[in-house]
Amino acid sequence: MSKTSASSSPRALWSRAWALSPALALGTGVMLLGALLSAAGLVLDSRQLLGESLWLKPLKFYVSLALYNATVLYFLGFLHERQRFVRVVGNILSVCGALEMVAITLQAARGVRSHFNIATPFDAAVFSSMGIVITVLWGTMMVLAFVLLRTKLEDRPLASALRVGLVVGVLGAGLGYFMTSPRAEQVASMKDGAPVESGSHTFGGKDGGPGLPLVGWSTTAGDMRPAHFLGLHGMQVLPVLAVLLARRRSLSESRRLALVRAAGVAYVGLTGVLALQALRGLPLLQWDATGIASLAVVALASLATFAASPARKLVLGAQPT
Repeated sequence: MSKTSASSSPRALWSRAWALSPALALGTGVMLLGALLSAAGLVLDSRQLLGESLWLKPLKFYVSLALYNATVLYFLGFLHERQRFVRVVGNILSVCGALEMVAITLQAARGVRSHFNIATPFDAAVFSSMGIVITVLWGTMMVLAFVLLRTKLEDRPLASALRVGLVVGVLGAGLGYFMTSPRAEQVASMKDGAPVESGSHTFGGKDGGPGLPLVGWSTTAGDMRPAHFLGLHGMQVLPVLAVLLARRRSLSESRRLALVRAAGVAYVGLTGVLALQALRGLPLLQWDATGIASLAVVALASLATFAASPARKLVLGAQPT
């Protein structure tokens, strides 16, 4: 076995993760276990809620948080001189993720919604607690983003991808707060003393209507989940892009940096456009003139970023220096 393959073996990866943050490494393992148990629930429990299995939502959240924890561990690996900070951040994010999944799993087992559910005092307390936990997690993400922005990294394309990825991840997480605002009919029910829900994934429609397979994103109303999803996973997409570009030996560092920056602008812009699409009550598959114009602006901004980068000489046909 080569030294490279040995260093990337599951045991070596686990050892490095544990050395960085035992809490976050353990949290990742717990999320993977929860995903397996939720997958079993899909088969063993026939109950449904809003047209889908009760255990589909916990499964998606367990997988998402496992990926999130692993990504943060990767990010923390660049903060070599801030070991205490790394441990504190890892502890906070691991605890927040665990508390969030306890609430989601508990409500799934009870056969009720975890998000937006205020039908009983207990349900309202669970939903409020989840909001507090996510706010703490979001604040911690912002602190981590600030520290990473100030950290000098040798690989400029990867550094740019990490920074933009984490920033768009913070923005994507923040979009979740738009979903928690009560809709007009919900405010009316609160005034009548019979509140059931506060907030929803959709705008201009009700949750549980026709949606895309597996993800359930509405096909008839605005839905914030696509923008929320895209923003959060910028933390993985952009660094992976930088790593893949680094394997192309024919590309200079300047060109790789240009491509990463252009991709970052496109990614942030697309996340914003999808959020505006949802707020205007339009589903992901329905685009009007305003939406198309917004996409065009994002494309032009991305191209302009590439043209204004150190690789602009290459665009004009000059050889890299």
